[in-house]
Amino acid sequence: MGLTSTWLAVLLCAAAVAAVAGAVLLWSRIRGPRAIRVALRVGMIVVCQLTAIFVVMVTVNNQYGFYASWDDLLGDANAGGRPAPAPGHTLAPVVPDYTVTFTSYSQGFRKATVRGWDSGTKGDVIVWLPPQYGKKEFAHTRFPVIEVLHGIPGTPHSFLRGMRLGRIMQAQITAGRAEPAILVLPTITPDRVNTGCADVPGKSKVATWLTDDVVRTINHNFRTLPAPRGWAVMGISTGGYCAARLALDHPDTFAAAAAMAPDNPADGFRSPLWLARTTRPHVQLLIESSLQDPESPPKFADSLSAAVRPPGTVTVLRMPSGGHNWRTWGRMFPTAFTWLSARIEAPRAVPLAPSAAP
Repeated sequence: MGLTSTWLAVLLCAAAVAAVAGAVLLWSRIRGPRAIRVALRVGMIVVCQLTAIFVVMVTVNNQYGFYASWDDLLGDANAGGRPAPAPGHTLAPVVPDYTVTFTSYSQGFRKATVRGWDSGTKGDVIVWLPPQYGKKEFAHTRFPVIEVLHGIPGTPHSFLRGMRLGRIMQAQITAGRAEPAILVLPTITPDRVNTGCADVPGKSKVATWLTDDVVRTINHNFRTLPAPRGWAVMGISTGGYCAARLALDHPDTFAAAAAMAPDNPADGFRSPLWLARTTRPHVQLLIESSLQDPESPPKFADSLSAAVRPPGTVTVLRMPSGGHNWRTWGRMFPTAFTWLSARIEAPRAVPLAPSAAP
């Protein structure tokens, strides 16, 4: 039974109700010495409390998508990347194979566990294809790609629980405000450590994972436009920080980025603020914030905007209300999709090297 399955939630709710009913029925019927009666009644109270806590935990997880599976919860989902050689032995060279089968997942998304040949890790990647992708008249068309980065705590699955991300993008496409694009939702903690999406020695090569392994895998398995003009990155909270950092540090991969309610851009290894002050990448950056968000105040956007120099550009948008939550971010996404779409290439027929892309 899956961690996010409806049946698990129903079972836990039934257990909680049964625990309370059992306590009510048995409370006065307990016999024996006083110590035994007290211990049994305390035990019934503890069972009632535990079942209620489990119901709340599962409900919150299903709402916000912190953990997508039991393996994810227990720390096994993204474990390992390259096999370690036995003592005294070396591994034979391995030819990277980026062919991956993305299977139907939820809300029109597809999912796969992707091996990071260069980062030495692996993790879940969820993909949404615009309706145009499967139509006959677009069979030879390649599409732009937008990487969408979750916050911490969170997983790619969070976007399917916290908001209907595919519906938001589809609404923008239908209204003519955005071009059809492939959405790619990778984990930003493939080794279950927060590096701010940087390559940190001894911890995790997350930047390599997001800008090399994920990009190559998507390019190999789908009809995509080449980077950087065909690629953008966006994210919320820590993912917003990551979007700004990756765009500033890897303008050869991303032409534009949208950072929604980003973490402090001055924090971390090779921080966005440090990159903005020491480099001059040709990249376009959008920063969206809320005047009422104490975790991502407007001063974060102001400091980064003041540090970015030409040819880079920064657009700052402020919402008058909203906290650091899914409701606020859901209001930011339509504008961000429209803004990014205008700054990367539109779908077009373009000859590329042969790949496994259907």
